[in-house]
Amino acid sequence: MTATVNDYSLAKNAEPALISGLGQHHSDRNKAKPQAYLTISLSEIEAMLSNPQQVEKHEAQWFIPSTLRDRNHLNQRNEGQYWALWAETDEPTAILVDMVTAISAKLPGVQILAYTTRSATEQKQKARFILPLDEAIDGKTFTIMQRIFNSILAEANIVPDRANERAGQLCYLPNSGDFYATQNLLGDPLSQSMWRDSITQAVEEQKQEQKAQTEGMAAANLKQHKRQQTDQLSPIDAFNEAYDLPLLFVQYGYPKKGSKWLSPNSSSKSPGVTIKDNRWMSSHESDREADVGKANDSGASGDAFDLFMFYEHDNDRTAALKALGSTFTTADGITLTKSNQRSYMQKAASDGVMGSAIAITSGAIPFSLNVFSLNGQSKEMRAKMLDDKFVLGRLAILGQSTAIFAKPNGGKTLLAIWLLIEQIKSEEIDGNDVYYINADDNHKGITQKLELAEQHGFIMLAPGYHGFKADQLSVYLDRLIQSDQARGKVIILDTVKKFTDIMDKREGSKFGEAVRQFVAHGGTVIMLAHTNKHRDVDGKLVFSGTSDLVDDCDCAYLLDTISDDGSPKRVVEFENIKSRGDVASKSGYSFDSSDGKSYKQRLESVSPVDDKEREAAEHRRILDEQLERDKDAIHTIRECLIAQDKMQKTELIKAATERSAISKIKLTKALHRYTGGNKAEHQYWRVDVKDKNAHIYCLNWGGTEKQGHT
Repeated sequence: MTATVNDYSLAKNAEPALISGLGQHHSDRNKAKPQAYLTISLSEIEAMLSNPQQVEKHEAQWFIPSTLRDRNHLNQRNEGQYWALWAETDEPTAILVDMVTAISAKLPGVQILAYTTRSATEQKQKARFILPLDEAIDGKTFTIMQRIFNSILAEANIVPDRANERAGQLCYLPNSGDFYATQNLLGDPLSQSMWRDSITQAVEEQKQEQKAQTEGMAAANLKQHKRQQTDQLSPIDAFNEAYDLPLLFVQYGYPKKGSKWLSPNSSSKSPGVTIKDNRWMSSHESDREADVGKANDSGASGDAFDLFMFYEHDNDRTAALKALGSTFTTADGITLTKSNQRSYMQKAASDGVMGSAIAITSGAIPFSLNVFSLNGQSKEMRAKMLDDKFVLGRLAILGQSTAIFAKPNGGKTLLAIWLLIEQIKSEEIDGNDVYYINADDNHKGITQKLELAEQHGFIMLAPGYHGFKADQLSVYLDRLIQSDQARGKVIILDTVKKFTDIMDKREGSKFGEAVRQFVAHGGTVIMLAHTNKHRDVDGKLVFSGTSDLVDDCDCAYLLDTISDDGSPKRVVEFENIKSRGDVASKSGYSFDSSDGKSYKQRLESVSPVDDKEREAAEHRRILDEQLERDKDAIHTIRECLIAQDKMQKTELIKAATERSAISKIKLTKALHRYTGGNKAEHQYWRVDVKDKNAHIYCLNWGGTEKQGHT
C-alpha cells in the first residue's frame, strides 16, 4: 500500500534540520545520561516510509517538526520554528487508506505522509499523519494549527490524540511492526493561508483567554492585599492565589482527559495528574525524573509556583522569585520586591542597623541613592578594618580572597595545611576562626586531616557530614554577613570546583560576587583549584576554568614543581600572577614525595626553601626540560663525534643533518647550548678555535661519560 515517494523538496539544497532523538529519555538534560540531539529532514522521513526502523518503542526514533533543539514545551512554543504538522489516531475505526482519503477530502491538493504505528493491527490501524508546510511557522501558530488539524480529523470521523497540541510532543517515526502500512499522498506542502480565518479566530480566542487570565490575576492580587502578612509579602503565595492550576495546565501543555491531566513530560497516553486543595499530584514517573515539584514514591507533587519555576525559569528558584517580585504590586502600586525592601529598611532602622542614613516616615518613601550612603560611618568601618596579617606564609592576607592553582597531587593541600598550622603556632591567626572545608577527599583523607585540625585547633568541615552542602556555600556566607559574623573568619575551600561550576561564566560570576561580599565584610577566603593538563607556549601552568575566579579574587598563585629528579625531595614554587598587598612574588618549599609515607610524615617533611636554593632548583628544572627537548639532537651530534673524533663545525652540522630529520637550526642551537666543560650543565663537547676561525669540536671525557637524559 506504499505510494511512490514524490520529488517534494523543501529548499532542497538546504533542508531544515528538525530535532530528533532515540527513545523517550533521549535529552541533553537527562541527568543520568545526557545525549546531544539528532536531526532529521522531511525528505529523510519520507524515505523512512518505505524503509522503516524495526525496534522497540523505547528505542525508536522520534522527531519534533521544529529546528529548535529543545524538548521543553514552553521553549518550543516561544522559540520554535516548525516545518510540518502531525497527528495521531486514538481509537481508529478505519484502515489507513480510507483515513488518508477522508483527510484528503478535507485538505485537497495537500501532501500527506501516513504510516501505521508499531502496535497497529489489521483491525485497528493506529496511525500517524505528517503534513509538510510551505514555510516555517512559530510555536504559537503551530499549536493553533495542530488544534485545527485535529478538528479536521474529528470531522472526518478520525479520533485524534490531542497530546500533539503540546509544542514539544514527540512524534515517533515509521517503525515496522506485525502490521505496517504507509501512504504518501502526492500534493503540495500545506500553506497556513488555507486556514487564515480559523487561525485568526483562534488567536482572538487566545487573547480573550489571556484577558481572563489577567483579570483573574488582578482579582487574586487584590485578595492578596487583604491578607497582607505582618512583616514581608510572599510572591509565592501571591502567585499561587493568582493562578488556578487548570489555567496553568492549559498554558504549559497539560491536555485534560476526563478528571485528570496528562503531563507534557510523559510519553504515555494515560493522564496521571490530579488536583486537590490547590496542589497538583502526578503519578508520572517522568515528572519525578524531570525534577518538577517535589519528588515522592508515586511521582511528584507541587503548587502553581512549582510549575512556573520549572517551565519558565528552568527550576531556578532565585530567578522565579525575582520575576514574581517585579510582577506583583501592592495596593498602592509598589512591586512586592520594593515593598519587601521597604519593610526591611524600616525594620533595620528601628533596630538601629541603618543609623541616620534613612529617614523613615509613616507615609510613602521616595527612592533615593542616599538610602545606600555610607557617609558618617567611616569611624565605625575603620574600627572594623583588619590588620595586615598573613594566613598562609606570605601568600594570603587576612581580609582578602586568594586562589591557588596547581596540578592534581601537586602539593597544594599539603602546603596549605602546613602553612596554616605554622601561622596558628606563631599565634598570627586564631584557629577557632579558620574553617577548612575538605570537599575533595575520601573518608580516610578527611579523617587524617580532621586529626590535624583537632590537634592544632582549626575547624574541619566536609560536604555530606552534619548536613553541610557544598552548593549552599553562598547561602552560608550570606548568613554570616547578615548576622555580622563575617569579620575575621577564614574559609579555605579545597577544592573550589566542588562549590561552583568554574567552567560556567554565569555561575562563576555569581560565586565570585558571594565571595566578594563576604570579603567586603571582613571575611577571608582561600580557594584551592586545579590547572589544565597542558601548559602554555612558555611551559607555564594554565589555570582551569574561565577567568572569573582570577578576575574576582584579590590574589592568585600558580603552584608548580621546580625539582623532582626522582629523589625523595620535591621542590615546589608559588608564583604570583595577581596581587593586592605586600605578598610574595615567589615562594619555595620542599617536601618528601616518596611512596610509603603517611600524611603526617609528609607534612612533617615540609620546609621553606630560600631564594638561592629555589633559584638553583628552578634553573635545574629549566635545564632538564631543555635537555629533554634537545635529546635527539644531542644524540645525533654525539654519534657524529664518536665516529670522527674531531670535526669542524660546518662538517659536523652537515653530517648530523644527514643522519637525522632534525633541522640545521635546531642542531646548531644544540651544538652551542651544550658546548663547554661543565658536567653539571650537561656540556658534552668542547670547541677549539684554529686558524682562520675554524671551530673544531670533540667530545669531553673521551666520549665515554654517561650522558644522563640522552
